Amino acid sequence: MTDAPPPDSHYHDTDPAGPTSDPLALLATETELTGLDFTGLDLRPALSRNQHPRTFTRCTFTEANLRGAQLAETVFTDCTATAANFTGALLDQVRWQGGSAAGANFTDADCTDLTCDGADLANTKWAGALLTDATFAGCRMIGARLTGHRGLGLNLTRCNLAVANLNGLSLRGSHLVGIRFTEADLGGADFRDTTLEDCRLAEANLRAADFTGADLRDADLGELTIATAAQFRGAVISPSQAAQICAALGLNVID
Repeated sequence: MTDAPPPDSHYHDTDPAGPTSDPLALLATETELTGLDFTGLDLRPALSRNQHPRTFTRCTFTEANLRGAQLAETVFTDCTATAANFTGALLDQVRWQGGSAAGANFTDADCTDLTCDGADLANTKWAGALLTDATFAGCRMIGARLTGHRGLGLNLTRCNLAVANLNGLSLRGSHLVGIRFTEADLGGADFRDTTLEDCRLAEANLRAADFTGADLRDADLGELTIATAAQFRGAVISPSQAAQICAALGLNVID
């Protein structure tokens, strides 16, 4: 009887050659990769040998060097990329499904048409990243730094952006659903003509944010005092929200 091969953290279960101890060799030759561990490795030389889009499933990229890597149209499914370096990488039309890239650095990356669905992106850095038509849906983005990103058309749905740095973020004309901005820095953010549905703005820093024409009727604005209400100048609010403001002014509203 032939003994079964020993377990290997770099096993590629779609590779006909069986287990291997060299994930970089597989990366250089294969386009569909499953279960590989690239922890701490510099993947750029291997990626440069084969420019075809790749599909990664349950792979680990913890602290991997992907700086400036060509990853257009790549699909990441249930992968882990904690603290990975994607600085300046080409991530055009990348699909990230599930998994985690917590603490990863996407500074100056080209993320045009990027789609992240159900991923943990806590404490990620996006300064200077091109996020034209990028979509984040159902993502955990606590503490993320999106300040200084480039491009228009950023789409956010059902994301947790608590304590995130969104200073100067432009969401003009967007329809935001289920976003948690609790304690986030939204100083100078552009919410003009934006609809906020089931969104929470309580305790966020809204200094110099522009809500002209914004629809806040279905948003949680927190406790509305005279001072906080002034931050939403020009927005559309609900009768109950207006009643809170009137109460803060000492006025009684009678139907």
